[in-house]
Amino acid sequence: MSSCGAHIATDIALCYYIYSAKGGRVKDFRYSTPAPRFLQTEDTYTYHKGERAILYCSVKYLGTKTVSWRRANESYFLTIGTLPMTSDPRFEVAHIEDSPDWNMMISNVTTTDSGMYECQISSRDRYLRKEVFLHVKGITITGSLHPDRGTQLLLMCNASGAITPPESIDWFKDGIKIVPDGQKKVEMRKKLSINSRTITSILTKSSTEMTDTGTYSCRTSDLQVTSVKVNVLNTNKKSQKREPDDGKASYTLDSGSSASQMSTSLILVSFCLTLVAFVRNAALDTY
Repeated sequence: MSSCGAHIATDIALCYYIYSAKGGRVKDFRYSTPAPRFLQTEDTYTYHKGERAILYCSVKYLGTKTVSWRRANESYFLTIGTLPMTSDPRFEVAHIEDSPDWNMMISNVTTTDSGMYECQISSRDRYLRKEVFLHVKGITITGSLHPDRGTQLLLMCNASGAITPPESIDWFKDGIKIVPDGQKKVEMRKKLSINSRTITSILTKSSTEMTDTGTYSCRTSDLQVTSVKVNVLNTNKKSQKREPDDGKASYTLDSGSSASQMSTSLILVSFCLTLVAFVRNAALDTY
């Protein structure tokens, strides 16, 4: 063996065996892998309803350990490695071999997906968990989309913000801004919730007309917009309320129903009179 080879062998031997100071015992020296750690990524992500959300998680020195995802307030995992652990197909992990990225992807996010998520390395150590907050901004309109003419129109617009609720909501009908009108009895009320970061605007009109048919839109101060189609129905029904003599529960009959019942009653009376006349004539013929 050359002197160079001998020196290398000696160095390897020195690296592998280290003599302790006590009793000349030999300690086995092995190379230790660095502990896994999270690389710097964002802690908060904001998406709009219906978008595909990506929550980033990058791990260095993962070794043989596994990365898992779960919601911070739930015990079951959404994914372990790249294996899905939920029946919801919207959740999946994007990972390329030898890449440090283990990103959670949620398709078609909804406001119920908002909350804290946890990217966890398989370990009992708390510091091997990274919390990521997802906020889904959404805006919806609910209410009476097919009101009868003369009844109340009520529409509610609900919207949420990333950190705080939007400051205001504007209403539009067929592209024209709606303003409160005491004469037409058009009112707007607003409710704010700091905890849920939501704002609700309630649009009402006490008595609808056929001209109230159209497209209604609400727009928040942070430019979230949604629309619905309202169709006023021309039913032409006039209700008649009757009070019973005994003071018990009242009932209501509309004009169409009342006319129908009256016609049926006349037919029954006519039939009964015809039957009585027939029986009487039969009796006379017998005698």
